[in-house]
Amino acid sequence: MRIHFSAALPCLLRLDGANAGCVGEAEQFADLCPPGALAEFLPADGDYVPLAFMVDETFFRRPPACADVYRSDCCADIYAARFCTREVRFTPLAQGSAAGLAATAFDAGTPLLLLEGGGVFATHPLPRGEYDIGEERIGGERFVRAFCRCRGGSRLLLFSEEGKPVLDERADSYEGGKELCLRARIADIAGHTQERRFCAEKGVLRETARTARPREGFDPAKLPEAVLPFAFFQAMAAGGDLSPYLSAELSGQREALAAYLGDFCAVRLPKEVFYLAHEGSAAGLTYRAGKNLFDVRWFAAELRGRKIENIRPVGGSDFLFV
Repeated sequence: MRIHFSAALPCLLRLDGANAGCVGEAEQFADLCPPGALAEFLPADGDYVPLAFMVDETFFRRPPACADVYRSDCCADIYAARFCTREVRFTPLAQGSAAGLAATAFDAGTPLLLLEGGGVFATHPLPRGEYDIGEERIGGERFVRAFCRCRGGSRLLLFSEEGKPVLDERADSYEGGKELCLRARIADIAGHTQERRFCAEKGVLRETARTARPREGFDPAKLPEAVLPFAFFQAMAAGGDLSPYLSAELSGQREALAAYLGDFCAVRLPKEVFYLAHEGSAAGLTYRAGKNLFDVRWFAAELRGRKIENIRPVGGSDFLFV
């Protein structure tokens, strides 16, 4: 099966001890046969510890915390996402008091958040960046807030009074109060600005609304026809207006389409191996199967007069090693 490799840092990739090229934002691929192979990521920056793991059946079911894994019926993507520094010492980064807990962001080779107080003693991983630690009140309930300004965009992390994680989402800005409101700019075709709302229920956050508006001046009518399906699926994931993309028969069928397509969180472009296994083109709708494990299912949109009149699955629902 074909496996694509990439990494958060520039690295030398080795497979079963043999050099397989350099990875980072650019990727390499290999056609591996069961039972798998040993993959090693050696950072160009020697201050970081290399990563190594066996790419086998167990890996694709329970990937290690250092990697994000995307699996489909024709290939898989492995992204070495989280590296530790060689120097391991306690370095405080930010501190605060919230929801009856003391909260400390620190670096011990990797960024962590320590929550303690009232019988709670817990640590949680953080994205690498700058941190604002404090308390957020939502609907009368209290949460520990860690707002992280990091490479690739800011993230808002919230934790309950029991020290349990309840939210980890992209957010350029946020507002608490009766509800939590998150706003984030999305790097998609339409340049959506997304707004999401959450209510608090006994220490748990539930999403109540999702809307998005495209960047000023964006016009789907000016897109190449081959790009329209991808823009449509991205608009659906963001919560944007679908009417410019749909035929008269499908217009107003957002709830039915959402039930048909399911709760996907992102849209991926097909790679070269997709065209070896399938006819035509399709968008890869990405579904979360675990904290760092994602399933990619392919869907094709059929157009008439630049409007989508049908959406159909492409390929099977079986994923590699599953």
